[in-house]
Amino acid sequence: MPGFSITLLLLPSADEKDAPATDFILSLLDDQPEAPGWKWSAGAAPLSAEKQAATQKQAKSTKNTNAPLTAPDPKAFVESIQRAAHALIKAEPEITRMDSIAGDGDCGLTLKVM
Repeated sequence: MPGFSITLLLLPSADEKDAPATDFILSLLDDQPEAPGWKWSAGAAPLSAEKQAATQKQAKSTKNTNAPLTAPDPKAFVESIQRAAHALIKAEPEITRMDSIAGDGDCGLTLKVM
């Protein structure tokens, strides 16, 4: 499913004698992975801070020409979401079972709570 993730990493301070060097840790994060399910997709270095700021300013100056979305039948939309949620809750044991085989077993429970 499309999405993104933000991860924070506390790098070791200079006075931590047994910790690996900060530059080494950062080089590992930027290294090309060779794991089959983890493909590096950036293919290019991030933009400089100046170019990022210029891109943000340009995006803010562009007018939003998209018309707001409307639902022809809001009640039907809400009912569809409720049916999907109930089906998900009913399927939770099977989703959790499958995630226990291929993952850590919390997917069904997490979806049910949401």
